[in-house]
Amino acid sequence: MNYAPKKIVIFDLDGTLTPSKSAADPEMIALLGKLLEKKKVAVISGGSFSQFKKQLVSVLTCTEEQLRNLYLFPTCSTTMYRYHEGAWHQEYAEILAA
Repeated sequence: MNYAPKKIVIFDLDGTLTPSKSAADPEMIALLGKLLEKKKVAVISGGSFSQFKKQLVSVLTCTEEQLRNLYLFPTCSTTMYRYHEGAWHQEYAEILAA
């Protein structure tokens, strides 16, 4: 399959990019960084944004340009975070009432 025309690559966090509830290993971080140089990447998880920070954001070694290609969707995509102006910002939150 030719992946060149694909504009975005989507991953689950736990059990795909990272071991469950653990930080991503250096090899995965390096591969993700290379991918972020060329494509937009979305990462989805049922966990909170604080869990994303522990498992992924805190161990990233990316440039700001690479981080701008990364889209984070915690809490089963009910929220979305993007990196701009030097920080992560919540772009939307659709929290369902109990």
